[in-house]
Amino acid sequence: MAAFDKPGYPSIWLPDPSNTGTVEQIVIQAWGVAGDVAASSPRTSAGIGIGATEDELLAAHPDVSAVKGKYDSHYALQGEDGNWINFGISDDGVVDTIVVRGTSAIDAEYCS
Repeated sequence: MAAFDKPGYPSIWLPDPSNTGTVEQIVIQAWGVAGDVAASSPRTSAGIGIGATEDELLAAHPDVSAVKGKYDSHYALQGEDGNWINFGISDDGVVDTIVVRGTSAIDAEYCS
C-alpha cells in the first residue's frame, strides 16, 4: 500500500490487497475533522469532496444510491466508465471518505 499524508490535505491511500502492484482503488480520507481538509479535497464535477454535507451530496448527484455495507452504510455513484465513486458519511453528516474503485464498496480496513 502507498499512502500520502500532508497537513491540511486529506490522506490518500492506494491499497494493494492482492499484492499485484496494480492500483485497484483510490481512498481519500479526512482522518479527523473533515473541515480541516475540505478546501484541499479533490471534488467531483458537481463540486462534492471531503467536507460536503450529505444534503449537498444528494442535491449534486441525484443518481447516487444508498448502500448498506457489512459494517457501515455509504453512498455510491457509478461513472460512465463503470467505476464507482463511493462516499462515506461521518456521524455529523459530512463526507469524510471517498473511494474510487470498480465496485460499490468501502472497505472497513485498509491495512494488512
